[in-house]
Amino acid sequence: MTFNSFSFLLLLPLLVALFWALPVRARRPYMLGLSLVLYACWQVDYVVIPLLIAGAVYLGVRRVLADPGRKALWTWCGIAFVLAVLIWFKYRAFIFANLDALIPALHLPTSAGFQPVGVSFAAFTAIGLLIDARQRRVTSLSFADSVLFLTFFPNAASGPIVRARELMNQLKFAQAWEARFLVQGLDRLVWGLVQKNMLANSLQGLIKDGFFPQSAATNSSLDNWFLALGYGLQIYFDFAGYTNQALGVAQLFGVRLPENFRYPYHAENPSDFWQRWHMSLSRWIRDYLFFPINARFKGAMASLYLSLLGIMGLVGLWHGAGWGFIVWGLMHGTYLLLYRAWEDLQQKRFPALGKARFVRWAWRLFTLAAVLAAWVPFRAATLGQAGTMLRSMFLRPTFGASYSVNLYLIVLAFAAGALVEPWLMGRLARWEKKVVEIGYSRWNLFLVRPLAYALGLLLFMIFDDGVSKFIYFQF
Repeated sequence: MTFNSFSFLLLLPLLVALFWALPVRARRPYMLGLSLVLYACWQVDYVVIPLLIAGAVYLGVRRVLADPGRKALWTWCGIAFVLAVLIWFKYRAFIFANLDALIPALHLPTSAGFQPVGVSFAAFTAIGLLIDARQRRVTSLSFADSVLFLTFFPNAASGPIVRARELMNQLKFAQAWEARFLVQGLDRLVWGLVQKNMLANSLQGLIKDGFFPQSAATNSSLDNWFLALGYGLQIYFDFAGYTNQALGVAQLFGVRLPENFRYPYHAENPSDFWQRWHMSLSRWIRDYLFFPINARFKGAMASLYLSLLGIMGLVGLWHGAGWGFIVWGLMHGTYLLLYRAWEDLQQKRFPALGKARFVRWAWRLFTLAAVLAAWVPFRAATLGQAGTMLRSMFLRPTFGASYSVNLYLIVLAFAAGALVEPWLMGRLARWEKKVVEIGYSRWNLFLVRPLAYALGLLLFMIFDDGVSKFIYFQF
């Protein structure tokens, strides 16, 4: 049951009303049961995996807190178990297929079985909780705490990836009802529904034919750049739409989840992109992988560059069991490495050049083009197809148009929307503030907002295709 399904949206008001009608002591059991039931709605078998991970984390944290002298051992035991679960349910078919290709005599099974929704997000959340316990950021944990923390339904499927300090205290559900929970929750939920159904789904229907394997050989450079831009916008609106829905639903229950996007296609450089795109993942990688690795090697330049490539390759693999995802991660690692090398050179040799406007704009344009290029192997069916498309984009320019004019016009229109999005959101925020200042809050609350919600829900229903899932559900 997804946020953009009619069954969930019809059920949501009842779920929220029941939650706030309950006494505080009953809210945690209610939310725990609700989260498990909604998780089981995808498939009953799926519930076993987060419960298994939650049990391992609970035991690991208990041992870390009870046996400080061996906290590193217990932490690594817990991490190893979580990674084993992740590898078995997400990567075993990929590993076996590649081993079978190298050593055919092994005759390894290559069927994928089933991959639980959100298993990658649960794994990173669980590992973060174990590390936080080792660093004494978590000082107590019950089994119910562990299960609810990992299965809290607004962010269980596709994040944001949360830390103990961001969510654990909120899961006591001790706050009193406030009207802002309803207003802010509906704002994010309705906007997320529009992003998913009107924007992401429309783009999906337009560009899917261009990514068929047989299309790669006939696409022109112009086609491939528009396909890359279209998919970059599709995955942004799809994932940002999911995140807005997750944040909105959580807010209806009085819980504030961390932000996950901040206009990523306005990034000034490759490093800035990862401070705007999937921000909770970026922070997790930075704090739990990048900083510890470089601290161990005392910030040596060679280790810094190698860790950038290696970690971003792992980030790609985290997204999916396929070489295209790994290539996508390595491409981003290369971009980060180039920018870091430029920063070092500029600071030592050309300190004034880094402030030049044309240099900043050059990095902006490079970042946008590089990010769009990286989406090609992420989306393409095979590495061969990705290579053909990238060669056409960069080495063999052709300018024919192979698809309906609607594809090019709509992609440009949606790109323009992404371009003005920060300005538009800023204008809306200033308008809200002005409305409050001049005393028209009730007019805004009881007339303008209901009309906006009605329009958003109408667009959601018009563009609903009834079948498309969120892209990040597969990760």
